[in-house]
Amino acid sequence: MMSKTRRELISFFIVSFLWMWLINFFRILEARDVLSLNPILSMIMGYIAVFGPGIAAFVLTFKSSGKKGTKILWKRGWRLNFKKIWLLPTIILIPITAVLTLIILNILDVSIAWEAALPPSMVVPIGLLIWLLGAYPEEYGWRGYALPRLLEKNNPLTASLILGAVWGIWHLPLHLIPTTTQYVIPIWQYLLLTLVLSVLYTWLYLGTEGNLFIASLFHASGNIAGAVIPYWTSNFGRWVSFLVLMIPASIVAFHWHKAKKR
Repeated sequence: MMSKTRRELISFFIVSFLWMWLINFFRILEARDVLSLNPILSMIMGYIAVFGPGIAAFVLTFKSSGKKGTKILWKRGWRLNFKKIWLLPTIILIPITAVLTLIILNILDVSIAWEAALPPSMVVPIGLLIWLLGAYPEEYGWRGYALPRLLEKNNPLTASLILGAVWGIWHLPLHLIPTTTQYVIPIWQYLLLTLVLSVLYTWLYLGTEGNLFIASLFHASGNIAGAVIPYWTSNFGRWVSFLVLMIPASIVAFHWHKAKKR
């Protein structure tokens, strides 16, 4: 018989995928000239699509734990009772890797498509949109609902890789829509990125005892860094960024391995 945890995870993944893929299905049809969408409507649909994991988390939590459970889940996204030292890697880790990638690309004389960069005047307003309407809806699901259940029967590295794989595949529709960042990135490259990032998310999650404010902030800082420094527009830039990110992720994985041996 399937365990309760496995049933919850499967239900969560199904709802998350259906929401993401069904809404983006119309944007994919538009990209192939099958139908025409108002640009503003298409943009709104793009934001709504990423709410799937959060909606799945709250619906399933309400189903199993009622109003009390959903209230607890909501509050986890706004708790500030964590060691503030964790704010440092949360805010600067991905921006630092972006800057290091930029430095390496400049040294090797590899050009960056700066026309794809977010204008400085838009960093704050777009950053807030990314955080509140992108990072939070996703993280209530991925790290708020799925990760703690995966950690029940898996070590941190295994749980991270499972979630990272699912998280990467969940983005698949965006690789078919020209107006998205994912469109210019091969699916398998993006999947490698989500696997590595998932390790870092889990590290922050465990260090802050499951704090979702930290998870959402880390998510937003990464997206904003990529918007300001568009290293991802070239194949070489993506590989450099991936290898730079592998350094902290490998250190974390090694630390977990040593801790397991004790």
